[in-house]
Amino acid sequence: MSIFRTNIPLLNKFLEHFASCFTKKQFAMFLLVVYAMFKDYKRNSLEAMAQAVHTDYQKFQYFFSESKWDLPALKQKRMDIIQKQRTTALTKDSILTIDDTGCPKPYAKNTEAAKWQYCGPLKRPETCNVVVGAAFVSKTKHFPLDVIPYLPADEFGEGKDDPKFKDKIQIAMDMFDAASNAFDFSAIAFDSWYASQRFLEHIHAKKKHFFSEIKSNRNISMYHPEKQKYCIIKPDELVTLIKKHYAGKIKYVTLKSADGSEVSYKTYTFDAKLNGCNVPLKFVVILGKWNKEDDKKYHVLITNQLDASVKTVITNYLLRWGIEHCFKELKDTFYFDHYQVRHIDKIERYWNICLISWTFVYWIKQNAYLDKIIETKPSTFNEFKKAINSLLEFSSTNALSKNEKLSQEYFKIKSARFKKKIAA
Repeated sequence: MSIFRTNIPLLNKFLEHFASCFTKKQFAMFLLVVYAMFKDYKRNSLEAMAQAVHTDYQKFQYFFSESKWDLPALKQKRMDIIQKQRTTALTKDSILTIDDTGCPKPYAKNTEAAKWQYCGPLKRPETCNVVVGAAFVSKTKHFPLDVIPYLPADEFGEGKDDPKFKDKIQIAMDMFDAASNAFDFSAIAFDSWYASQRFLEHIHAKKKHFFSEIKSNRNISMYHPEKQKYCIIKPDELVTLIKKHYAGKIKYVTLKSADGSEVSYKTYTFDAKLNGCNVPLKFVVILGKWNKEDDKKYHVLITNQLDASVKTVITNYLLRWGIEHCFKELKDTFYFDHYQVRHIDKIERYWNICLISWTFVYWIKQNAYLDKIIETKPSTFNEFKKAINSLLEFSSTNALSKNEKLSQEYFKIKSARFKKKIAA
């Protein structure tokens, strides 16, 4: 039976929200594309996806390459779905996080914007596409807000001087501004690469708090206890001075880790500024590693929330790892980095289909929608994906009403209501 005849009310109800973004023919193809995202592939491509849902490859390719999309409307609909329900919406303590990730393409000679540049997942330079992402994170939730492709300077006629060129800091600033205009969130967190003077001053001017880390080569303008005057100090020298002159002011801060265990950190706190940056800052120096896998002997965190406690600074900064979880789930579950399209606008379309598929899993996970349908209870995104794919496969066979053993033993379906709707 054709995948066109699938009848999964849960998935169809979710995807119906996007109908206004497409024509009727486009929407039919959009449904197939999302269905295809829940299949498993040895090597993902548009051709493999088309085969997985038994549709014509040329129509599949046309949908991605030639048909007109209202991408901003698609993004807005996805966020509307998240925001409409308390179980999925961001809360007032949510932190906006911004980071980038690389999609390695070592053999992609003709893939637009795939250049030799630093690739975060590989921790080394490689030919790759880089995408800047924004996500909302709290202690109980994390979900991607948007992804924007970074186009290297040599993609533009005048390089970095071309008015169309945007570096990653500018993309981050644009994403921060868009989020500030649309959502009520408490602060923003990002890693040391984004802690540039330009970004810090921009956030501070918008009267938002930030939590970040600084690199070991940054200059700190502070009082030198030995020279007895304000000097420029590097983080390495700072740590030495703390241990030598301020050992009595070092305090232990205890936090709960993700597994519920307690972790203690040695910390020293002071107020100062980064050289050349006008933002008053609270510095929190972590004298030690985050964990056994950490290759740094210390960390210097900064915030413009001068009255924040040390525990608040550390907790809010560590929330930024939520965006890493988003990237990992998108890549491991929905092949975010395994696309086989060359042009950047098609790549961006593919990335947003991945976001929609991720959001569907998040939507059913947060609302426990599968608990009454299947026997097993998935917990990870990949387990949810496999469960949904089982429902899609069984629906497409139209065999549920004829094969009770198959429905119970293989697909683990327990919902009589669901069986009745599929068989109808």
